[in-house]
Amino acid sequence: MAAIGTQLKAARERLGITAAEAARRLHMRAMFVEALEREEWRTIGEPVYIRGFIRNYARMLGLDAGVITQSFNECAYVEHSTATSNATYALEPRPRFRYPWLLAGMSTLAVLLVVKVVWTMAVPNAAGHEELHPAQASAMSGAASLPTSSSSVALAASRPQRGVDLRLELTQSCWLSVSVDGKRVVYETLPAGTVKEFHGVREISLRAGNAGGVVATIDGQTLGTLGDPGQVQDRVFAVKLPSTAANAPHE
Repeated sequence: MAAIGTQLKAARERLGITAAEAARRLHMRAMFVEALEREEWRTIGEPVYIRGFIRNYARMLGLDAGVITQSFNECAYVEHSTATSNATYALEPRPRFRYPWLLAGMSTLAVLLVVKVVWTMAVPNAAGHEELHPAQASAMSGAASLPTSSSSVALAASRPQRGVDLRLELTQSCWLSVSVDGKRVVYETLPAGTVKEFHGVREISLRAGNAGGVVATIDGQTLGTLGDPGQVQDRVFAVKLPSTAANAPHE
């Protein structure tokens, strides 16, 4: 059987059609018609395009498109990359991922990580939430080692022996962590309107995730809101030692 390009060119010349006229009828560029007749498959592109062009060209010329297309499919197109030889196409299957189980494992791990992050952010009491709201364990170890600052306030009671009384009223939803004498008693998000009262012998430590939505009262003295809306504030309310109370002014 004659080569594909030879058959196409011979049929076109028998019909007295130029390459440009054939290209116009096929609605393609003349260079593709010439590439088909010279079997310069690289000029045309992928095998799927080559088969389509051969089929349409053969039908236009009155040839058996199925036979010519099958001839193209049966050819062994192995690309030789040498300086002196012409490159032809090889019909080779696309490489598949050799380790599908590895891809599946990586996808599962990614999903689990996303679920963990969402769970941690949505549920304050969930394991791992300490990463978002670190426990104030070091701040709860003793009032004597805590300096007075804007984020850590020690208020002296008029009678140290009675301890510390703290009342929190939430005007907005707020995440709270409260520890009394080193023991955490609250660790959750509370809605607006919630009122909580605490009594500690030595100290009460707290962290508010929305300080502007928390109104504090310590030993009957109203402090107002603990900060600005959306601001995270840490506070420590502790009984001052007698020596400290005698030498420092009441805050």
